[in-house]
Formats: sequence, C-alpha cells, structure tokens
Amino acid sequence: MSKISAAFFTCVIATLVSVSLSAAAQAPAATDKITLKFVRVDSQETDGEDGKGANAVDGDPSTFWHTQWQDASPPCPHEIVIELVPPSAISGFTYLPRQDDKVNGNIKDYEFYISDDDKDFGQPVKKGTFAEGSDKTTVNFDSKKGRFIKLKALSEINGEAWTSAAEIGVVAAGSPAAPSAPAPGKIQLKFVRADSQETASEDGKGANAVDGDPNTFWHTQWTDDSPPCPHEIVIELVPPSVIKGFTYLPRQDGSANGTIKDYEFYLSDDDKDFGPPVKKGTFAEGSGKKTVNFDAKKGRFFKLRALSEVGDNAWTSAAEITVIPGD
Repeated sequence: MSKISAAFFTCVIATLVSVSLSAAAQAPAATDKITLKFVRVDSQETDGEDGKGANAVDGDPSTFWHTQWQDASPPCPHEIVIELVPPSAISGFTYLPRQDDKVNGNIKDYEFYISDDDKDFGQPVKKGTFAEGSDKTTVNFDSKKGRFIKLKALSEINGEAWTSAAEIGVVAAGSPAAPSAPAPGKIQLKFVRADSQETASEDGKGANAVDGDPNTFWHTQWTDDSPPCPHEIVIELVPPSVIKGFTYLPRQDGSANGTIKDYEFYLSDDDKDFGPPVKKGTFAEGSGKKTVNFDAKKGRFFKLRALSEVGDNAWTSAAEITVIPGD
C-alpha cells in the first residue's frame, strides 16, 4: 500500500469513528425510558397566563396546564392527549395538581384511556375520583400497551368549569417503584395481602382498599364460594410510622354487602407477631367514613380483621382504609 493510499484510508477510518461517536452521543435515552410528548388539549389558557397543555409534561411542577378562563370558561369535561415515545406497556399514571397553593382546576372525577392510533380510545382503563389536596396521586391498573393516553377530567374539585394539571406521568409496566414515594411526613399504604378477594366476577382485589379511589373496593370471594368471616387485610406503612387511629370507608355503590360490623385492629413490626389488638369494636351502620382512635403506637404493618358483616353475611368489603398519623 502506498503512503498516499494509507493516509487516505486512515483519514476515512477516523472520520467514520468520529461520526459514529457523534451519533451515539445524540442517541435517545435507553429504550426502557418513556418520553411523554404533548399532542393536544380541548382547551388551554394562553392569554391571561401560561396555561398551555404542554406544561403538563414538561417535567417542571411549577408550571401547569389550565383550561381557558379569560373571556370564556368552557365547562367540563376536558381532556389532554399525550403520546408515549416509544409505544409502551404501562400499569398506571400519576397526576400532580398545580403547586401554587391554588386549587382552581384541580380534577375531581376522571377517566383514563389508552389507544394505539389516537382515534379509537375505546373504554377507559380506569375511572375514579382523586383525593383532595396538592400531593401527587398514583393510579394503578392492569398493564396495557399503547401509543397514546388520554386523561379526561369529568369534574373539578369545587364544581367549577376549569381543569388544571402541573404534571402527568405514567408508570411503566413491571416497574418496581410503581407507587410514588411518599412526601416527607406522609405515610404511604402498601397492600400486602388479604385472606380472600373476588377477582372472577368483579374487581374486588385487596389493593383497592388503599388505592385512594372510593369508587373501587376490596370484596371477599363470592363466585363459586363464600368463605365465612373472619376476614383480614394486611397493609404496610411506608415508612414505619407512629399512628393513633384508622379510618374505614365502606363501599360507596349503594350496596351494603360486605360492610364490616365487628372488627379488630392490629399493629406489628414484622408482619408475623401482631399480638393482641390495639383496638376492637363495632362500626356504626351506614356508608359514611368511620374513624377509630387509640393510643399512639409505632409499627410497620397493620391488620384489620373483620369479625362479622352488617347483614350477618359471609363477606367483607372496604372502599378505603387509611391511618391517622401520631402527633
């Protein structure tokens, strides 16, 4: 090989390597990373404030999407459509309300959809009611793959016409950290197990009792068999915390089936030795939320044991179970 051809060959190789490295540097993030790309909203406020829809997926909690309020306030429902890049399987989504100490537009009732083509969204994969407050809410559902998601706001927390959102995120299917981490001072409730749950004829899984959605509920088995009381559910406190009470919200669909009558409540550090109950008693009838107080005690796990049902049936049900932090 001549000196000229060798020099030319070396130059070509160097150029190819340089191009390859440059392309690698500009390559997108790892394939397990889901990028959220704003597509459209039905309404946005861009005259009176920066309320454009893209703010809901910009990664900045200090900005937010807000529907129009200047000159006109189109009423709910409102919706936002977001593209998943690449198309991905997800098992939930997150909603962060505006973080500026105002609640205008905070979503109350919602529906969440997934689509492959941004045309046929079909039935919602999840619908429910967000809890009040400005904390991020994580909503979980059975894993489903799609390219587009749509969050539809059916109503606003105070019955107003607007919708707002600081950030909307998704939970990648199989993610070990699907639930959001608790904010400082907050106790996250993580479902551990229930002795019985109905999953054949309705969505009565135990995790519904701590999903923050009063429209879903845990219900013990009733298809083919109805194991009798007592029934129990075990929940983990993240982090281990001092609590001084708990709340029990019966199912909110107009049926009393499974509503707990007599109960026992336990605390444990290790999910093995629960010892004697820290509280036992009888819930008042009705579908209103029940609050039970006791002397403050620290633990990592709690167990609610349903000894009997309000109609003396075999079942147990619960829309939401929460705890009262100790002082």
